[in-house]
Amino acid sequence: MKRKTTVFAAVAVLSASALLLTACAPGNTAGSTSPKASSKALPTTAWEAAAAADVQVGGTLNLAINAMPSNWNIYEVDGNESDTVNTVAPTSGGPIRVAGDGTTLVDPNYATSVEVVSDDPQVIEIKLNPKAVWEDGTPITYKDYAATWAAMNGSNEAYSPASTAIFEQISAIESKGSDFDFTVTFDSINADWASIFTGVLPAAVASDPEAFNAGYVTTPVPSSGPFVISSIDTVGQVVTLTRNPKWWGEAAKLDTIVVKVVSGASQATSFGNSETDVLYISSNADAYQTAEKRKDAEIQASGGLTWTHVTMNGSKGPLKDVLVRQAIGHAVNRELISESANTPVGVDATTQGSYIFMPGQKGYEDNVGDAIGYDVDAAKKLLDEAGYKAGSDGTREKDGKALKLSITVPADTPTNKQRAVQVQADLKEVGVTVELNEVPAAKYFSDYIIPGDFEMTSFSWVGTPWPISSSEALFSPVDSESNFTGITDKKLSALFDEANTELDADKRIVIANKIDKVLAAYVPIIPIAPLPNVYAVKTGLVNYGATQFETVDWSIVGWKK
Repeated sequence: MKRKTTVFAAVAVLSASALLLTACAPGNTAGSTSPKASSKALPTTAWEAAAAADVQVGGTLNLAINAMPSNWNIYEVDGNESDTVNTVAPTSGGPIRVAGDGTTLVDPNYATSVEVVSDDPQVIEIKLNPKAVWEDGTPITYKDYAATWAAMNGSNEAYSPASTAIFEQISAIESKGSDFDFTVTFDSINADWASIFTGVLPAAVASDPEAFNAGYVTTPVPSSGPFVISSIDTVGQVVTLTRNPKWWGEAAKLDTIVVKVVSGASQATSFGNSETDVLYISSNADAYQTAEKRKDAEIQASGGLTWTHVTMNGSKGPLKDVLVRQAIGHAVNRELISESANTPVGVDATTQGSYIFMPGQKGYEDNVGDAIGYDVDAAKKLLDEAGYKAGSDGTREKDGKALKLSITVPADTPTNKQRAVQVQADLKEVGVTVELNEVPAAKYFSDYIIPGDFEMTSFSWVGTPWPISSSEALFSPVDSESNFTGITDKKLSALFDEANTELDADKRIVIANKIDKVLAAYVPIIPIAPLPNVYAVKTGLVNYGATQFETVDWSIVGWKK
């Protein structure tokens, strides 16, 4: 059984939100090197900002997701998926929100102050807004935070949390004489402590493992935001959100948010037909072209936190050999995949050179390219060293058995399949046969990736403004729920501990790049490309769209007057 230690808020997502990408599927270009395009700086927030007074009161926002959530509790491992997180976002919030530049702010709707009151030990004091309530009118108190901590800290194996990161370093949550004033004491310094206070669960949910794990498979978690989920139509595959009558802040501008399940291959068509108001384009060339044809829409592009990759299951088969994983790293033409993904949507392409930082982010270094850059000759030499010799037809064999691998892809997600086809072509050039294993998209994570029933796969990780601590559980420990690679390096645990307890930002970056170099050496994952946030939005929509860091204020999302 895997240890319940995964990365909360670094969510897994079908690549490019599973949007359609059929134009110019990459062909076989192994043996040539594609020039790296420049990485033009994109804004961190590209949506049209408008003051509350300039937003119409009323109206509906129509959005699309790929599949209904398998668990509405985003703190539970099956709920830690981008469509779910995005769907429930208008119904949640917490003391901390993120500004456009990636810095943190206190959200006055949920707290009047959040302060570090002691460095040794590290103690945070949070004064909650006493007006904040759950949708049934029950006040949001320190008891909710204490119960959420108890569910998330890994001390009770009956829970299946999406992360124990940071929670496991808390030693106490105590009232200061009021239900709305409490302290959080850490048993070690943690620089990213603010990341776990962007939301909270009701104590009634967090206090019961059964309720936490399975109580919200078909029912939404109670709202603490400006909207409530008023209906879930499992037949029509539609989620409807309406204004929360118990919301204590400024009333939301929109009357309704309608979230429809639309297959990835159909989302661009749905937007083009004015059935939805927002289209996440990312690297989808066809979607980009469709959106450009809609006269009442505009394209937005910001920096992103999403990066594509090839994840290898190093716990079994040929991929247990680090030499084979390194060979695959050298064989995959990451530059070509990046160019195929980004340039058709009007954004400069670049490869993802770090497991932790995004290009343009402070601390970013290309440690991946240094270790496993595209080099067919190096790939062939590593396969030779691993004992896989090329036969007369070039096929790699060891002890008379051909080197064959499979890459698992979700059905109806052409962007994932496109990368898989390119990987297949690249590895064929070095004598490795790769079969594509298409599985139902709705069961891709739950039945294949999370249980480790795959050899290679490719989706995207969506990161956070706290890149070091939120990256840890992708790689360490080996039994982390989000470590789908099935392997780790013994040096990582100590390095992550060192980084997470270092408050000097520059020193943390140095440690993080040491971590990066360890990861690039044993190659659990091959980072491919950072995806910009490219959106098409209906003209007039404000305060929502393409952003890299900024927390959406759902109370002012709406249509411009």
